[in-house]
Amino acid sequence: MILRLLLPAADHPGADTPFAWSLAAGRGQALREGVSPLAQVPRAETVEAVLPASRVLFARLKLPKVNAATIRELLPFAVEDRLLADPAQIHAVPGATNAAGETLVAVVDRVWLAEAIAVLSRAGLAPARAFCESALLRGEPGDWHAVLGEARSFLVEDDGHAVAFDRPTGAEPPLAVRIAAEEAAERDARPRHLRVLVEPGLARPDARVWSERIGVEVSVAGATPPLSAPVAAGAIDLLAGDFARRGTGLARLRVPRLAWGLAAAIVAVQFAATVADGWRLERERRALEAEREAIFRAAFPEAKTVVDPALQMRRNLADLQRSRGRAAATDFLSLASAAAKGAAAPPKRLGYSGGRLEIDRGSAKP
Repeated sequence: MILRLLLPAADHPGADTPFAWSLAAGRGQALREGVSPLAQVPRAETVEAVLPASRVLFARLKLPKVNAATIRELLPFAVEDRLLADPAQIHAVPGATNAAGETLVAVVDRVWLAEAIAVLSRAGLAPARAFCESALLRGEPGDWHAVLGEARSFLVEDDGHAVAFDRPTGAEPPLAVRIAAEEAAERDARPRHLRVLVEPGLARPDARVWSERIGVEVSVAGATPPLSAPVAAGAIDLLAGDFARRGTGLARLRVPRLAWGLAAAIVAVQFAATVADGWRLERERRALEAEREAIFRAAFPEAKTVVDPALQMRRNLADLQRSRGRAAATDFLSLASAAAKGAAAPPKRLGYSGGRLEIDRGSAKP
């Protein structure tokens, strides 16, 4: 199951702060939802954190073509002039790049995000990923969405760029929406349609007035997107860089449990086979040593201690040969006889010591 938690926009959310949540099945079917402190929130295998649009700033930047690690270091300084904040307090994550070479970047306050993630982790709800609530509304090219709610209102453009604004009290559309439409026109990307989603219980705006002021076709619907809505493809995961969860590399491979079980079974069988083969070889070695010792004791029953049957056997055989008048292979006569058989010239001097014969034949005469 998948549990989604909408983080409160408060500066210091705590475990007692009410969190909006949604519980869905593995394939995304919504099961139930509610608002409650973290202790009363249901548990699930996967936890996703949804950030309010008021806490996320989006920007389109032309970034240099460098590696991802360098981009992560440069991003806080690239958006510094837009936030007037210390780059060390900025957490920025790049997204997709459009045809004009502009990369969509999501920016959030580093301290606030770290505190929110810590609160969830202490409650046993460490999120696997985090994204802005605008990712629940991304539409087709040319389609924009605007959400009007009691607590929060925001605009979502077709490329995922979002901006929060105050809910209008009159008939005029919000200034942020008009500015966004004008900037899109300058980029030759004016939207075809703006769909306004109004929270139930709030007054609906006049679609005709909005269309005239913005210069875009506007339609109004009476429902805001549920927390369990599908996440737009390419949504920026804010748990990147310093906030990336450790030890999730294998988990992101999404290997089926059956495959993990099969791999574990193969390892167990291989280990058992190795242990069994080692035990078999050790038993054969002991049997051969026992057989070798038995042969030695049968040949020399007077031996009291057997340490190295092979070495003791060679020494005893040499002693038997000497006692029967037979020269051993290392005796002087045996070595001299062998040397004489292949000698090309008579030796000048012979030296024998420690079972080794040295022959000096002198220099050959012409």
